[in-house]
Amino acid sequence: MATPDTELLDCIVLGGGPAGLQAALTLARVHRTVALVDEGPGRNAAAAHMQNVVTHDGTPPAEFRAIAREQLGAYGTASGGTVQLVDGAVVDARATDDEVRVELADGARLRARHLILATGVADLPLPLPGLARHWGGQVAHCPFCHGHELGERVIVLGGEPQREHPLRMMAGVAEHLTWLTDGVPLDREVVAGLEPLGIAVDARRAVGVEERDGRLVGIRLEDGDVLPCDGVLTGGAWVQRSALPATLGCAMLPDGAIEVDEVGATSVPRVFAAGDAAHRATAGPGHSVIASAAAGQMAALGVVRALIA
Repeated sequence: MATPDTELLDCIVLGGGPAGLQAALTLARVHRTVALVDEGPGRNAAAAHMQNVVTHDGTPPAEFRAIAREQLGAYGTASGGTVQLVDGAVVDARATDDEVRVELADGARLRARHLILATGVADLPLPLPGLARHWGGQVAHCPFCHGHELGERVIVLGGEPQREHPLRMMAGVAEHLTWLTDGVPLDREVVAGLEPLGIAVDARRAVGVEERDGRLVGIRLEDGDVLPCDGVLTGGAWVQRSALPATLGCAMLPDGAIEVDEVGATSVPRVFAAGDAAHRATAGPGHSVIASAAAGQMAALGVVRALIA
């Protein structure tokens, strides 16, 4: 393990999800010294499979990460290469005019010319007791990632306005689709616009889940009825998983993401960010494996540009 008295790396990448793995690979491809620090598990660890990832559609997230780490091993320091894979939690990070220093929970330290935050986000608790048991399987928040697998009878849970967009997307996927607004009344014009799509609207409150043989089969309502379903689309609220962006003083966007430019540079010199935790002010978050990996590649590009400037 490097210490402040020894090796000065080109970059430290914090986070071993798609963004961090891709950033480390891109840096390794041009023989830049990099340490990838991974605390695990990833945001999608609860999902049995990840979808909408070209050549990896249906691959378990753990398998995806294992393959990526194995491939990074070909660039590892044991073979005279440039990549260190470090498992552990980071407790502090500081950026100076000359370098970035990182301290791990076990007391180990790393130092580098640049830092990439790929620390990700944490999903907030789901709005209904019992749903968490099925998160990543029968309960999801992204139509692109999991909508196809939710089945023929799907409930979109929650009356917030932002639910309408994924609801309309699911109209072409689910045979029977219900917007359960959980007590939130909808504008009549909104309801009228959903009728041609075959979307039912139910304004009753949800109070629990109905399960059979370990599977979710319905949502229990306040009046005692059970609304049957094969899957539920809900959630989507999140917070920064790590306190490090705040510790470093990174500028944040109103939605809680780290503000970055087109190559992932933050407001703090020498610090870049990529993945679910960060996006540009002119673009919304792209919470997906592909988008995160692409952002990781761009952040690595930003680091290399800075190194050769």
